[in-house]
Amino acid sequence: AEDIANLPRLDDERYEMGQRMNEHLAHCIHQIEPTMFPLIIFQMVTTSLKHGLSPSSTVAFAALALLLCGRFGKPHEGREMAKAAELILERPGMRRSTSNTIFVTQSFCYHWTS
Repeated sequence: AEDIANLPRLDDERYEMGQRMNEHLAHCIHQIEPTMFPLIIFQMVTTSLKHGLSPSSTVAFAALALLLCGRFGKPHEGREMAKAAELILERPGMRRSTSNTIFVTQSFCYHWTS
């Protein structure tokens, strides 16, 4: 989790805009077409790992934690991703999605391993 949280910041505004659009898309797609939700999240996580972290990365890693704890049945790996999302929130300029990130990690991830 610490290694992920220490990745450099995303500095390409095109990727930043794409991440932001995917963040909004993920909220909608989760309700409308849940089978596509993992694809959007995997794309966001991959972009964060390849190109750097943005405020949308907190949502991406929290949603990945949700998927790992729930659908994929890997609660310990999910807890690590939840921890990474919360560590990213502590970085300057990353607090835009604080309430969403904390809600997902605390409500859907930690109780599996506590």
